[in-house]
Amino acid sequence: MQINKNKCFSSFLLSLLFLASGLTQGQELSASEEAVVAAEAQRLVEAYYDYYYERNPQALATEIFTLPWFTLGANGIVARSTEEENLEFFKSAIQGLVDRGWNRSIFTTKNVCVFGAGSAIVSGTNTRTRTDGSIMSVGGVSYIVGITDSGWRINSFSSHAPNKVVRCNVE
Repeated sequence: MQINKNKCFSSFLLSLLFLASGLTQGQELSASEEAVVAAEAQRLVEAYYDYYYERNPQALATEIFTLPWFTLGANGIVARSTEEENLEFFKSAIQGLVDRGWNRSIFTTKNVCVFGAGSAIVSGTNTRTRTDGSIMSVGGVSYIVGITDSGWRINSFSSHAPNKVVRCNVE
């Protein structure tokens, strides 16, 4: 299936605008409301890591991401737009990690930036460990998440240096 990169990039930009729309509308959350959103966003990212540890590509392909969803990294933006494409991606990714001796990945949340009642960025580090307990890699990663009709979903994520953290300053 040929993906129209301009259409996917436009969808990505619209998604970011949608996620930030709470800010442009002046939406204020109480500290307790913000804490609930932060906890829900963080739970989604933890579920993502749990499914990886369980080696469950079906759940990863159908329960975690919006369609389309995007990865942003050293090679630019990559879009995935179907559950079938997700399933193949996660099967391959899990197998590739297992082939290299991977046991699990542990996400350590460094910050959750809540935009509004339905959107946030969860930023932290991903520590991959091998079956012998040694560390395979440590990398930074930030997830843009939002609420959908199907619940909380990851819209995109970006890898980055482990010492970088997305923060939101209140001005």
